[in-house]
Amino acid sequence: MINQFKFSQARVRDLESPKSGRVDHVDLDITKLICRVSATGTKSFIVRKRVNGKLKNITLGKFPDMSVTEARIKAAQVLTKLANGIDPTEEKRKAKFTSISLGDVLESYLDCRDLKPITVAGYRYKLKQCFADWVDKPASNITSKMVMARHKKLSEIGKTTANTAMRVLRLTLRYAKEMEMVESVATDKLSGVKLWHKNKRKERVIPSVELKAWHEAVASLTNERARLYLLMALYMGFRSHEILTLKWENVDLKAKKITMLDTKNGSDHTLPIPTALLPFITDLYSVTGDTAWVFASAKTGRAMVLPAKQLMAVTKLTGVEFSSHDCRRTFATIAEAVHLPMSMIKRLMNHVTSNDVTGGYIVTEEETLRIAINKVADYIQAKVTQIDNVVELTKAGAKR
Repeated sequence: MINQFKFSQARVRDLESPKSGRVDHVDLDITKLICRVSATGTKSFIVRKRVNGKLKNITLGKFPDMSVTEARIKAAQVLTKLANGIDPTEEKRKAKFTSISLGDVLESYLDCRDLKPITVAGYRYKLKQCFADWVDKPASNITSKMVMARHKKLSEIGKTTANTAMRVLRLTLRYAKEMEMVESVATDKLSGVKLWHKNKRKERVIPSVELKAWHEAVASLTNERARLYLLMALYMGFRSHEILTLKWENVDLKAKKITMLDTKNGSDHTLPIPTALLPFITDLYSVTGDTAWVFASAKTGRAMVLPAKQLMAVTKLTGVEFSSHDCRRTFATIAEAVHLPMSMIKRLMNHVTSNDVTGGYIVTEEETLRIAINKVADYIQAKVTQIDNVVELTKAGAKR
C-alpha cells in the first residue's frame, strides 16, 4: 500500500516510524518525490523515477535538515536532469572524483600497483619536488598550459630532470583519466608539440688504460664496505641498489655464488662469484657477517647508502670520473672485449630476453656462467697486474 498525501512541514514531522523496515510516503504535488521513514526514525527525501527501464532512487537529503519546500525544488531539478539524460548520481560521483588532489591520485595509483619501495619513493619524491604547488590541487585542474610552462621551467634545470618529472606526472594523470577523475591527460600536449627531450644514452666507462690506477685506488680504501661495493659493481655488473641491499643469506661462499632477489625486471638473478673477488667478500664477512646486510652501515646496522665520499676519493686519486653505473657499463664493455656472445652478456647483466624467441630456449648452466664471468675478471686482472712498458726516447738526430 502506498501512502500518498500532500507533503507539509508539519505532516512530515508527525510521520510515525514503523516497528521494522521502512515505509515510503508519496507527495501528491510531485508524485516522484518520496519521504522514506525507517524504523530508526530517519526520514529521507528521495526521487524515484524509471530511467532506461530501470527504477532509480536518488537521495536528496534528510528531514528536517532539508525542508519540504527545499525537497520539492531539488526534486524538480533532478527530474529535469533525468529528462535531459543526465544522471545526478553519476554527476555527483564525478564531481567527487574530480576534486581528488594530484597527490592523492598518485597515492591511489601506488596502492593498486605492486612496485618496489625504491620506485614508490622515487615517484613520491619527483612529484613533491617538481610539482610541490600542484600536489594539493585537484588533478582535474591541471591544464596543458600549466604543463607546458612547468616543463620549460624544469628544462632550465636539466633535460633529464624535466623528462623524469613529467613521466611521473603523466602516469599519475593517465591513471586519473582511466578512473574518470580527469577528462584528458594534460601531459599529452608535450607529445603533440614534440617537446619531450631526447634521452642521450650515457657511454662513460672506466677506460682500460685507467683500470690499473682505478683498481689500486679502490683497493687502498680503508672502508671495506665501499671497497667491495665498487669491486662488485665492476667484477659482477650488479646494479647499485642490488649491491647495497644484498643480504648474507643470499651469498653462498661455499658454492661461490650470489643471488639478487626480485631485481629490476622482477626476477631473481644468480651469478657465480669471480675467483678474484672472493677474497674481498671473505674479508668483509669477518666485518659484517654478524648482521643481515653484506654492506651493513657501521652506525645503524641497516644497509648502507651510496659511499659517495669514497667514490670522490678514488676520482681524486686517479683523475677518473665515474659512477656506480659506469662500473656496470664497464663490466658489459669488457664482456664484449673478451668476445662473450650477446646472449651471454644479457644473461650476466640480467637483461630481459623474452622478446628474443631463440633466447627464450636457452637455459645457461652455472658452470658456463662461471667461465664467462671469470673471463671478465681475468681481463681486469691482466690490466691490474701488467707492468707498464718503459720506452727510452732519444732526441731527434741523436746516434744510438
